Amino acid sequence: MALAATLVVFIGMVGLTMATLAMSRIEVRDSRRSIDDVRAQYLAESGVERGLQLVAGAIERAGATAPLENVVNLFGGETQFRPFDAVSLMDDGAQVGAYSVTLTLLDQAADRITLRVEATGYLPDHPRNLGPNQTLDQWESVSTTVRYQLEPSEVFNYAYFINNWGWLYGNTIDVNGNVRSNGQFDAGGYKPTINGQPAYEAVNADGATVTLTGYQDSNGDGLLDGEDGGIWSGWDIANSANVRGIGGEARNQHEFDDQVEMPNLSDLSQYVDIATEEGSSITIGGVTMTNAVYGDEPGEKGDIFLYGTPADPIVLDGPVVIDGDVIIYGTVTGQGSIFASGNVYIPDSLEYANPPTSVRPADTTQAETEAWLTANWDKDFLGLYSAENIVVGDHTHKTWKKYVGGWMKSSLNSSVEDAGEDGIPNTKAGKDGILGTADDDVLEGDGIWTVETYSETDDELGLIPAGYSVGDPIPGSGEDIDGDGTYDTQTTLTDVTLTKSINSGQFGGNVPLGGVSKYSDIATLYAGRLDAVMYTNHSFCWTVFGGAPAQINGAVISRNENIVYGTPSVEMNYDCRLLGGVTGKAGKLLPQIVRPPQILMWRKLDTDPNRGEVAP
Repeated sequence: MALAATLVVFIGMVGLTMATLAMSRIEVRDSRRSIDDVRAQYLAESGVERGLQLVAGAIERAGATAPLENVVNLFGGETQFRPFDAVSLMDDGAQVGAYSVTLTLLDQAADRITLRVEATGYLPDHPRNLGPNQTLDQWESVSTTVRYQLEPSEVFNYAYFINNWGWLYGNTIDVNGNVRSNGQFDAGGYKPTINGQPAYEAVNADGATVTLTGYQDSNGDGLLDGEDGGIWSGWDIANSANVRGIGGEARNQHEFDDQVEMPNLSDLSQYVDIATEEGSSITIGGVTMTNAVYGDEPGEKGDIFLYGTPADPIVLDGPVVIDGDVIIYGTVTGQGSIFASGNVYIPDSLEYANPPTSVRPADTTQAETEAWLTANWDKDFLGLYSAENIVVGDHTHKTWKKYVGGWMKSSLNSSVEDAGEDGIPNTKAGKDGILGTADDDVLEGDGIWTVETYSETDDELGLIPAGYSVGDPIPGSGEDIDGDGTYDTQTTLTDVTLTKSINSGQFGGNVPLGGVSKYSDIATLYAGRLDAVMYTNHSFCWTVFGGAPAQINGAVISRNENIVYGTPSVEMNYDCRLLGGVTGKAGKLLPQIVRPPQILMWRKLDTDPNRGEVAP
């Protein structure tokens, strides 16, 4: 009996051991399969990333020429294509698998496109590449739907934005809004006041009331109290201990933030399309100065002169494009913007006939901001955007030249397109400030204009805009800071000096009868009020004097800033109608960029869209 019992126990133990071994084999197999699932998933996601990189490259290669259309060009007139098929993915010289990618164009409009990216990862390789004794171990497919949309750049979230080193050197500078620089921000030990402005995700105007949504708690204190905003910098914030207002508080100073993209105005064709679709115009005294575009029809000079009075103001109706220089001053009314391919000259003050009830809300709380927007939603609004420079006051006066020219020559204010990988001068030593370390910007100041060029592959994919060829610089790439595809040296007074005669033979618009004999006849050093949102990716130049505070009621955004004031103070009052980006009142009147892709949907697939197989 004892022997029988022992035998039964032994048989049971053997059975348990065999079962355990079988289960172990199953677990190992399942574990291996699970690992293969993860690896195949990784390969598929790598394919999605490759597809998105292709689209991003198409947008970049468009420069300023209809970037979304360049994405559509990838499809060659179809709605679907497979840019990557059975592509091997390598790691340190060893193949880890393969992927295929299919792109589908789902939706297309003037300001947006929607794409589906479907990618499949294969282990150990794509089936067509497997040898006679190899089998496909695993595959995974994923699908993501993404949207690319044109929208105003975030530079318009700021009253003062500099795509360079920014500074507020003065004790009587009052910024009622936020400030930002893509390089270092320096207060120079002075006592400027920065009162800040909370940002919002969206604005909704239902006719009677304007509401804001998506309050941005930028200082992270958990409060939606209107005490957000302040100073942002792509580098450090220096010498700011004496800054007054909420911008002087450490919680409202944001250093080493990501750079914000400047819109590229070197090609205005996309704005021509918008202006034409809107049926825009500028009139004075009931006479049309220009329709949507000036300079595109026989007899139009390209350059335009616009002077408004309280009795006969410049009447704005939507965005217009001027193919040349603009001279504008006096009184304006309506809502619109001017995109100029040349310089914008403002010889004297520029004021709204029907301005907002106050330049700013009573305070920066959401309730007061909404009340201000409701009261002023339809008040006058002007945007002035130059592909070259914005020149305020009498640039022919020796005093103006002395101060502006002095700042132009400063090494702190460099505009040479040899600024390195980050596009910001004086950063060669990197953020650690020590030359010879890993973060050095070795391209800065090397005497070589480093840009990407169009390739044969770009040509085959239809990604080279009209007027460009294989080997030409890609506008906006590398050190091409202004995005025009041409190397620029240091900006000088010559670049901002108007050399054309101001008469009806040279300028359209309402040039005085007999013309203007010299610029100083219409210009002054006392151009102390600017009611406008102003943008240039070159220089903003302004020397101003007078007994009253100088005012910018809107915003000033530029690559280089040459503002010198001899007034009691200078005020920059951010126009809250810029809030909310594309949903704001000014959304359709602002320069645009392509926003980062918005992921609308992501999911795993049971079928392989690149082969028509069903998942096991």
